[in-house]
Amino acid sequence: MGKLSASLAKNIPLLAERGAWNALEQTELLQLRKNHAQAVKICSEEKERLGQHLGALQANKEGWVAYAALGEYDSDGNQA
Repeated sequence: MGKLSASLAKNIPLLAERGAWNALEQTELLQLRKNHAQAVKICSEEKERLGQHLGALQANKEGWVAYAALGEYDSDGNQA
């Protein structure tokens, strides 16, 4: 997303230097801006969700490690 944003920031002004935008170009640019804003929002929401998930995994790390250690033994307490 960062590379796309940088490319847009670089190339849109270059296109604007060609002269005034016609009606179709203005409509397409507006749609591009809306799509870009929506993509940024979706990425931000997913980043937040993933961060919460990773935080929960980290918070439960000790339990997972203990569970994994118990899995190394059979029901009689002998190492598997």
